Amino acid sequence: MNLLVDIGNTRLKWVLQHSDKMDSFGAVVHNQDDFSAALISAWQLLSVPDGIYFACVGSIELKQLLITIIEQLWPNCPIQEIHTKKYSHGLSNAYLNPEKLGVDRWLVMLGAFEHYPAPLCVVDLGTAITLDVIDEQGQHLGGMIMPGLTLLKQSLSKGTADLNFCSEMHKQGLANYTQAAIYNGCLCAVKGFVEAGLRQTTKTSRLILTGGDAEFLADTLRLDAVVDAELIFKGMALLSSGQSES
Repeated sequence: MNLLVDIGNTRLKWVLQHSDKMDSFGAVVHNQDDFSAALISAWQLLSVPDGIYFACVGSIELKQLLITIIEQLWPNCPIQEIHTKKYSHGLSNAYLNPEKLGVDRWLVMLGAFEHYPAPLCVVDLGTAITLDVIDEQGQHLGGMIMPGLTLLKQSLSKGTADLNFCSEMHKQGLANYTQAAIYNGCLCAVKGFVEAGLRQTTKTSRLILTGGDAEFLADTLRLDAVVDAELIFKGMALLSSGQSES
């Protein structure tokens, strides 16, 4: 049994990987004051893992804190950080410097390419929104990045004097009050971003959505998409299972 850990921009998420399934999903927001205590409290309930695999797009300090907590809870447990590669499991990285591609994007693509028929347009809807396109041969064609839905709305409140941040949902369409106008403008920006990504290939790509806002945006924007919340862990499981890289 392995513990798979994803340190994202906002949350630290984990899952237990058994030989044929994943369970015990959990998450903790890592910018909260009691982050360490909350994580230790949750992990004390887990069985001792055989190994721990983690991917991190957070700070070096956060990564070191994770390692310290692991060594405190399970002193003899092997720890391995996952990094982006040029090629793995049939997927080729398009980046000129492969290691510069965020490991979260790499893992999401690996999970998608392993479990869904290509060509694929893979969109991770989290704090940031990333979009990557993969052709039938497993060649990553490149991608795009934009602020996530919450960041889009926050940017207006921080950059203007009279527009306050609001997390409420509103009726879609042309609005007759400012909060709804902001809400709909941000939704349209996300939808246009996804549609632009889908237009980058000559063949119709299957749209795969993951990340914290995936379910909401798939429903709200009426996107013809597969929503897979476990995609990053499916990519991690592929690498941690010891399967061949070819």
